[in-house]
Amino acid sequence: MALAAAERLKNVCGVILVATAGRPLGEVLREQLSANADIAHLMDAASHAIDELSAGRRVDASQIPPELSPLFGQAVQNFLISTFALDPADLASKPPKPILIMQGERDLQVSVADAKLLNEAAPHAKSVILPDTNHVLKTVGSNDRNENIATYFADNLPLAPGVVDAISRFVKTH
Repeated sequence: MALAAAERLKNVCGVILVATAGRPLGEVLREQLSANADIAHLMDAASHAIDELSAGRRVDASQIPPELSPLFGQAVQNFLISTFALDPADLASKPPKPILIMQGERDLQVSVADAKLLNEAAPHAKSVILPDTNHVLKTVGSNDRNENIATYFADNLPLAPGVVDAISRFVKTH
């Protein structure tokens, strides 16, 4: 959304992308859901919803399993249709504005590969890959999924090293 807004707004002097997908959100969401073995029995319904919404069609709420209602309920479908239609890499290639791409190496939701897609689309962008950093920009010392997710709710943990400095340098420069 930030890239779409930056393309339209004239007074934006730069864009900071933190843990941003480099692919359409429908693809990312499908990958995230597929990685969760606990919901494997819901993947057919989830894939159907993602396919329909990606094609710009609403999904009948009665056909959505209750466990998926928070993701695909009627109240969010218009938002998902508009968001699934966006290709972040395509949008990154358009604005002639400065872009900072910041990505954690231990992000469970968006990968370093996504940051690379964005950087390939916008070679003028500054890319910062943060070691041992997850989706919420906190330090994670292992590949343990539960440890990683636990940091999401640990408000006593500081931001990972390098986050503030990279953003500060980018803002001061642009």
